[in-house]
Amino acid sequence: MKRVGVAKGDTVFAAPFIVFALIAIGAGVVHLVGTPPASWTLVLAVVASVIMCGPFHIRIGYDRGFPQAGVSIVMLSIEPLTEAPFIGVCIWAMGVLIAQISLRRNVWLALYTTGLATVGAVAFVAVRNGLDALGLWLPLSFVAATTVFYGVVLLGEFARQWGREEVDRGVSAASVKPGRVIFLVAVVSVTATLIHYIDATVISWLEGDPNVSLTPFVVLLAGSLFYVLAQRSRSDDIEARLSAVVDAAIELPRESGEALGTALLSRARGIVRANSVELRDAAPTNDEIGAAVSLESASEQYLVASRKLGGGAFSRDDQRALVSLAHLASEAARMRYEVDSLEQRANTDPLTGLPNYGAFQQALIEANEHRPYHEGIALLFIDLDNFKKLNDNYGHRAGDALLRVVAARLERSSGGGDFVSRVGGDEFVVIFTGLVSIDQAKESADRVIAALSERMDLEGHDLRPLVSAGLAFSSHREIDAQSLVEDADRTMLQAKRSRQQGAVGAASTVSISSHRSTRLNDIVARAIEGNRLMLAFQPIVDMSTGKIWAFEALTRYVDPELGPISAPSLIARAKSLGLMNALTEQVITKALQAAEQFRRLEPSVSCMTVNLDLGQISDAELGPFLRDAANAHPDITLCIELNERSLRTVTDELRRDAENLQSAGLIIALDDYGSDDSSVGALVHFPMNILKIDKSLIGNLEDTRQRELIKALQSFGDNLGHTVVVEGIESAAVAETLRALGVRSMQGYHFGRPQSFALTRDRLRRSGTRADIS
Repeated sequence: MKRVGVAKGDTVFAAPFIVFALIAIGAGVVHLVGTPPASWTLVLAVVASVIMCGPFHIRIGYDRGFPQAGVSIVMLSIEPLTEAPFIGVCIWAMGVLIAQISLRRNVWLALYTTGLATVGAVAFVAVRNGLDALGLWLPLSFVAATTVFYGVVLLGEFARQWGREEVDRGVSAASVKPGRVIFLVAVVSVTATLIHYIDATVISWLEGDPNVSLTPFVVLLAGSLFYVLAQRSRSDDIEARLSAVVDAAIELPRESGEALGTALLSRARGIVRANSVELRDAAPTNDEIGAAVSLESASEQYLVASRKLGGGAFSRDDQRALVSLAHLASEAARMRYEVDSLEQRANTDPLTGLPNYGAFQQALIEANEHRPYHEGIALLFIDLDNFKKLNDNYGHRAGDALLRVVAARLERSSGGGDFVSRVGGDEFVVIFTGLVSIDQAKESADRVIAALSERMDLEGHDLRPLVSAGLAFSSHREIDAQSLVEDADRTMLQAKRSRQQGAVGAASTVSISSHRSTRLNDIVARAIEGNRLMLAFQPIVDMSTGKIWAFEALTRYVDPELGPISAPSLIARAKSLGLMNALTEQVITKALQAAEQFRRLEPSVSCMTVNLDLGQISDAELGPFLRDAANAHPDITLCIELNERSLRTVTDELRRDAENLQSAGLIIALDDYGSDDSSVGALVHFPMNILKIDKSLIGNLEDTRQRELIKALQSFGDNLGHTVVVEGIESAAVAETLRALGVRSMQGYHFGRPQSFALTRDRLRRSGTRADIS
């Protein structure tokens, strides 16, 4: 293990400090035994106070882990043996060793830390006594001595890292935050100064006796203060650790597989502040902590932390945190495995092991929706002929054996990317993907059927399976993939009936469906690519003048074979084919050309509205085209109508795109407001110029609430400078009621149904812009 090399390097470096610690403590013991101190109470108070200070550390690095520094040096502000200050350091070292053994639970590391701290303490006492002899002000001498102490300790730790084969993260001069070092020196220096002055001056003043001495009490009081602070710091650390474990409890169940292991290691490394955390088969050794973890079924590993950040020893809290993380990860893996197992059982046919009908439906949807627009898929629907007769003659066990053989042959003969499923008793389907033509689909289907029809031995009976199969091919993304199933099933049944009527030979056959959905996709694609779309125009009128002021352009197409294709179907198929932008560009181009001609007949008609999807206004789609189109027709106002329901997914970027279009001279209409569950937010969060109210809000104008709502929306538009247009006006009575409510702009069959360009032009020539021509 890499740790062996590191340990050897640590041992070589630490050996002198360990020896120094042992010599110092031994010298202290010998001196105390040979020359008893004037006050054993003071000696014991210093040792006890150093032990109490042991748990308190101040972070001096950028990281929450190492470097951290203790404050026990403050206890040397009062020397236990004034006549022998360096022997006082040896007594101080006794307390440090006891505290380190208690904290680290590692004697080797405790001795090394004690030795390094003792070297620093010797320097502390030497600097302080030297400066005192020079008459330097006491607080300044403490500052200088404290700075030297921490300098010696940090240099020793950095030197130990330089000798390692693998350096701990965050243990370098760059990891030390100068401001926190200054804070640490200030805390220790101020505390040392206070202890010294309280012992020398304050106590005698409080007691009214210049000869009174309560030095042990002062020392223990200072130690108790740092102990309380240490417990507060530990409480904060436990709270932070608990918060991190709670975060892990939220994160780990979301991961699975390798991602779960990666997340577990990352969380463990951060919570226990370890340089090295790994998943391995071996249990932790003496200097490590770990916990058993099961991230895979019937497989147990160990989550092991090998080195504490900064080379310290792991605490009991670290071990408990690691156990908690391992348990959370194991439970997350177990739940994921159980969910996957349940899902697999729910989607698997127990007899053949193939995906079942539910899995097939999901696979068909994914194959249809996740393919490129012009990549073909095909569905082969297979039915075993005379399966019931086989069951009756040979028994159900033979029938089950046949189904298993058929399943195995289907999996073997289909391509690697194809999907095979058993969807009924003797019915199977195969989804072929990545196709370029129906001929390729037919070749794949023939290959599968040929493999199924090979002779087989079924429990001693020589048998050649016969099947009827229907093939439905789709060259474009379907709106409803279920239509493929219906066509393939219908074609398979036709083949079966033909076989029963003797129209087909004894061999298995594949019948090909003329899939109408694909034909319709092809028709729509050719219509758009050939620029064959037509437009119909419906007037928008101003009731205050009785005149037409705008037209809405609506898409129409009549196929010579299928007849009229509804606008919703046309739009839906254009979207599925990836041709929506091309369709919209054609509509806008033709609409603006028509508007120019309408304007020549009636100059007051200068606005043309066109319906768009919200996403099309972005610069990534039709934004530049819309601005160019508006600039090319400066005398025409182009209005783009956006469906109110689509604004529920609006983003800040789309709002900015809309504002850019308005700046370019286009106007924006909010269409169909009031349909379904409209939101008030759409009125105030998106830039618009026209509010078009859906006809559902005027279905019963005898209802006071509907009338008041219409009045409120009209008032809203007037106050903000928006034009309000009410749609669906089908009678003069409704128009008059709305006019009385203050509505000025209307649209509906009462003023004219959508008509072709020629009929709209004839209307303008015949009746001008007069709204009511009934």
